[in-house]
Amino acid sequence: MLKKVRDADIHLLRVFVAVAESGGFAAAQDRLNVAASTISTQISNLEIRLGFRLCERGRSGFALTDQGEVVLQSTYKLLRDLGDFINRIEATQDDLVGTVRIALLDDILTNPRAHLTRALHRLRADHPYLQFEIHHFAPGATEGALLKKDADIAVSWFGTKTPSLSYEHLFDEEHAVYCGLGHPFFDAAPHGVDLSAVEEADWVTRGYTLPQTIRFSAPPTTSAASWTMEGIAYFILAGTHIGYLPTHYAQRWEDSGQVRQIRPEEFNYSLDMTVALRSDMETDKRVSAVRDAILAAHPERSG
Repeated sequence: MLKKVRDADIHLLRVFVAVAESGGFAAAQDRLNVAASTISTQISNLEIRLGFRLCERGRSGFALTDQGEVVLQSTYKLLRDLGDFINRIEATQDDLVGTVRIALLDDILTNPRAHLTRALHRLRADHPYLQFEIHHFAPGATEGALLKKDADIAVSWFGTKTPSLSYEHLFDEEHAVYCGLGHPFFDAAPHGVDLSAVEEADWVTRGYTLPQTIRFSAPPTTSAASWTMEGIAYFILAGTHIGYLPTHYAQRWEDSGQVRQIRPEEFNYSLDMTVALRSDMETDKRVSAVRDAILAAHPERSG
């Protein structure tokens, strides 16, 4: 009984396929370029290995047994699978393999200017054996993930530029100040809120440092903070705090009447969204391919 397939068994199965398709030992001689007696011996050896008869041969003619039909169909599948295996191995010699770890700013998916899904689609088509991991970080932590080698490439806002990282601009993300339904400013928003009241209001702030050029990046009064946009939104939607949110992110609640902007002509800024990687990773073909796909997915970028 065949319990382990050897290289010799694969050869014998190929002989069996030739015999079955040719309709007999003699008919398979030209195809296999061996004598009929040799073919007969090979088929007998295969039958011994399998433990049953594959074909009837004699004066009544050649015919496969029921077991022989099963073996023939199973051999076809085995040879197809073997061919697929060889093709995949050959493909990996020319294609990119391995895993690329991508660090992303939280909630970047909701930004209509971000086309990362377009980049991933292109990468799957061009490099089917490349694998990916996506991890979400707050700004600042993204840079740390790259420097600590916990990520290979990142798309985020970077407050400072580190010499050991290379950066490429993708798009600008617009931010504005919002208040939620139930907040004292809500009815007067967007243009009727007094500036002195804004200065005295309770803010929800970012857990990381924003550029000092942004008005109220460090407000006088704050009793809440978050490292994520979702955390900021909780306090604004509660109607207890005011704070900055990306305009695309807040749009859903603005459309439903849950939030309003405060003095948008004065309180707004944009952040430079960037693809970044360590300089030593620029020679890594996998990481370079991911960066190139991300850049190609943002043809409208400038700067």
